[in-house]
Amino acid sequence: MLTVVAPAEQLTPDQELELSKRLAQWRRQPLSPEELAALLPKVSDPALALAIGERLGMAGPQAFELIGPLCQQLGLRSALIRALSICHHPNAKEQLLQWLPQAGELEPEVLRALGCWGNGIDLSIITNALEAPGQQHRLAGIELLTFRCRRISTEQLLSLCEPLLDDLRAEVVIATLRLLQRRDEPEILQRIAACATVDALPGVAEMAIQALGCIQSESSRQLLAQLTQDLQQTRLEEALQRQLGAQ
Repeated sequence: MLTVVAPAEQLTPDQELELSKRLAQWRRQPLSPEELAALLPKVSDPALALAIGERLGMAGPQAFELIGPLCQQLGLRSALIRALSICHHPNAKEQLLQWLPQAGELEPEVLRALGCWGNGIDLSIITNALEAPGQQHRLAGIELLTFRCRRISTEQLLSLCEPLLDDLRAEVVIATLRLLQRRDEPEILQRIAACATVDALPGVAEMAIQALGCIQSESSRQLLAQLTQDLQQTRLEEALQRQLGAQ
């Protein structure tokens, strides 16, 4: 059994290992939310703390009675961001918004945690994330924009996404294309098709072709057919023909 130590003491490495094993056998030896909350301040291993935060958040909205005081006691840290994002208590969102301006390197984690409230996140927060230079900020902003992409105009969506499509990191461009494939307006389809070039970043052209194929509208099919003229006898021809064949 796990030895309970005085509140001011940290768990020893052996105790942390024992706790980690117990978490791995959760169904056989579960810990109550109260026990998890008492243990979290005593853990120094970030991975173990994150696992505890996750389990604490999984206890549901009622767990905020324990998570809230921990936020005041321990301050901004990954384990509590995870707990807040999972518990779905309304005050958890407010705590995350309060932390956001001071989050520093943890800002992308806070942004991703806010995704649990989807449409309730102010568009200015999303815009700031998309305009940030860091890759993780932009990816988190794209995740948040997913909840809004059907509720904003075509012009506004393209305005937000244009800098992302010009990003030099393939991960950002691919995530943006996945977002845009949720819409079927001609301007958006044209912008997706413009990414299907042989000199695109790795995986980007393939994703653009796949996005057009997933939309499965008459306009997207026409664009796929038009791309055959430019992509014949290139490395992209097979991917294009595969999508055309699936229409």
